[in-house]
Amino acid sequence: MAPLNMTAIFIDTSAFIALYLKSDEFHSQAVSFLTALPEDASFVTSNFVLDEVYTFLRATKGKEVAVAFAEFLAQNAETVKINRVTLEDEKAAFRFFGRLDFSQLSFTDCVSFAQMERLSLKEVFTFDKHFAKAGFKVLPLI
Repeated sequence: MAPLNMTAIFIDTSAFIALYLKSDEFHSQAVSFLTALPEDASFVTSNFVLDEVYTFLRATKGKEVAVAFAEFLAQNAETVKINRVTLEDEKAAFRFFGRLDFSQLSFTDCVSFAQMERLSLKEVFTFDKHFAKAGFKVLPLI
């Protein structure tokens, strides 16, 4: 694996789900990637991404699992910074949303792209290929 720029790495919905659910098809790859990172690695995510994670977990695994994930996230608050989406992020997201023609592209992905640009983040921990198509470095390489 190529060395990472150890600024913060954006973490997307699919990575959170892969890490948290042992039944996820990417679980072992996500855990291996995470354990290979230096101890000082940090992550940034958004409240929109977390909304997707909580909604997915609630819908597929039940309320208790979604609440347990929120508690897990709170216990790891030093490692994952939650960056609130701004009105400017939402406006910038519509530029991506209108310009990119990817199948199943979500508005949340577009907001993530806009937020990553605003925060000068180039790397994203995800299993969603839309990020690579939008020009970001996807980790782990999929």
